[in-house]
Amino acid sequence: MTSRMSDTFLQHGRGMEWQNSIIILIFALTLALPGDTLATSVAFAAFRQLGIDEVALAVPLTVIAIMRMAGLFINGNWRRSPILRCIGAVLGAGLFAGLAVLFAVPALSGQSAALTTGAGVYLALAAFDVLAAYRSAADASFYKQH
Repeated sequence: MTSRMSDTFLQHGRGMEWQNSIIILIFALTLALPGDTLATSVAFAAFRQLGIDEVALAVPLTVIAIMRMAGLFINGNWRRSPILRCIGAVLGAGLFAGLAVLFAVPALSGQSAALTTGAGVYLALAAFDVLAAYRSAADASFYKQH
């Protein structure tokens, strides 16, 4: 049982894809908790300026995270589904890039004296999801040829 679970999470180097999916889900669940997370910091100023509220952000993030996890689980346990993984990674890359920009806006627009760590961290996560999308597209091409 433990071996099967570890294979699901780590098989074929998919640990980063699982990590990014879980990060998206945790972000969504944090927004869903009681309180107004987006009002707590100047780092969320761009979110508020765009009129984004917690529900408008938490619901699609939850859907993306669960869809990615389902694709990864199916891919790791029953059949190869690199197209599902590729779609999830592209969505994740776009999401993380968008978050990086939104976290950078307060510093770039002069609303904050310093850049938050969120800008760099989410940019790095976006880059790794681009790599995951490339890798899953290569997997799709490989399975199509064989």
